[in-house]
Amino acid sequence: MFSSNFLSCSLFLKQNSYTRHVNIFIRMNKGSLQITTDFREQQSGIPELLVQKGIDVNISNIKTGDYLIGNELIVERKSAGDFVLSLLTGRLFKQCSRLAKSGWRPLLMIEGNLFATRHQMDHQALKGALLSVAASWQIPLIYSENTTDSANQLYMLCRQAGNRTALIRQNTYKPKRLYKHQMRFLQGLPNTGVLTAFRLLKHFGNIQAVMNADLGELQEVEGVGKKTAEKIKAFVSVNADF
Repeated sequence: MFSSNFLSCSLFLKQNSYTRHVNIFIRMNKGSLQITTDFREQQSGIPELLVQKGIDVNISNIKTGDYLIGNELIVERKSAGDFVLSLLTGRLFKQCSRLAKSGWRPLLMIEGNLFATRHQMDHQALKGALLSVAASWQIPLIYSENTTDSANQLYMLCRQAGNRTALIRQNTYKPKRLYKHQMRFLQGLPNTGVLTAFRLLKHFGNIQAVMNADLGELQEVEGVGKKTAEKIKAFVSVNADF
């Protein structure tokens, strides 16, 4: 359950038509850092901890990963017990495959002691799985002690992402379907993450229509405010300063 401040902010934005079902944009501080969180993470209490640290949290349905940071990093958080269980059931490496193909820089956060769960598993097998994730799937591993530590590390990742200039990533995975290429193109626009790119493409139908849209038309898209619309128009219309 979120704190009263958390809920009041959610209700305030709902009155301004920003809230849609599980898509809840919670703004605590103007100009603060942003993170998109899968709605299933609410029960962990981590989104509330991030809000208390001044992070703008956009809660939505993320198909791959749990936290999208700075339009760059996708973080999958697993408790130690869930990691072992996903290995036993064969889910782990399927999830690694989706993370590797997501188009984002993936991180796997393991929360708690892997070698002290209720699941019986050989320690060497666990170590082998960790090596496979890091070496074969090339997904870096980060470890946390508990949910508070996880929130602290996610906060630091947000700050680091916010302090860096935009990176042009060269990913080995190239999407085959046209709309995925379109999505990746739109994610290069200012303040445009996966969700905003999807909403722009769904609203306008194609990239040319997005580029030709005026400020008012851009603001008709859910999650696109005046400042974001102005930044997008400036991005596509202002001459490059070489």
